[in-house]
Amino acid sequence: MSLIISVYVPTGIVLSGDSRTTGTASQQVPNPNNPGANITVQTSVVLSDAANKIFLVDKKFGVGTFGDALVQNMPIAHYIEQFQSQAGRAPATTTQGVANDLLRYFRTLNPIPNIGLIVVGYDGSDPWVVTVDVPNNATTRRNRNAQNGQIEYGILRGGDTAIVDRLLSQPQFNPPFQVMNLQDGVDFSRHLIRATIDQMRFEPRFATVGGPIDTLVITAAAADFLVQKSLTAR
Repeated sequence: MSLIISVYVPTGIVLSGDSRTTGTASQQVPNPNNPGANITVQTSVVLSDAANKIFLVDKKFGVGTFGDALVQNMPIAHYIEQFQSQAGRAPATTTQGVANDLLRYFRTLNPIPNIGLIVVGYDGSDPWVVTVDVPNNATTRRNRNAQNGQIEYGILRGGDTAIVDRLLSQPQFNPPFQVMNLQDGVDFSRHLIRATIDQMRFEPRFATVGGPIDTLVITAAAADFLVQKSLTAR
């Protein structure tokens, strides 16, 4: 599981994500109700706290992934790299374009992976926040009011959002995103992931969110990582 947070404010878009990959281990154990027979017990396990889930695509667009972290036993980062290095692929020129390209790419895999993506970027001075639902073959723009066409500011999350949903469950206490500055957007996105990691430490359930927090910041002028984990020798 994952937690991906996008905060979009008037001066930019923030995309943050955790680094945990989880899986299930199966084990045959004696059946206490049937001596001589075995039953299969499945246990949730942490496979890694070093997974990459936030990506800069075509040096312009941000992509956050959640859902299946492993596809055909390969990390999702492998497929994002393959997507960008496809022979003959021209870099996308619009945020919707890269979202469409990613959707088509992931739907060529067999079986189709159960993943979602948050794709963000600027088309000129126009900010875009798009969700990609791979299993249901759909993309949706999230930062534009469908009734009046006005740009809206706010927060979008994907993955294990239960704790974040609790924190944001009373709208009167949520930040005024329409006047929030970019630094506060960075701090808020990271706070929500850190709060989730901390809260999961105390809840009687498996901790699906963890590891370092990566943060990508995109404005009309530039796109770059503010925080990105790197390989180290220990």
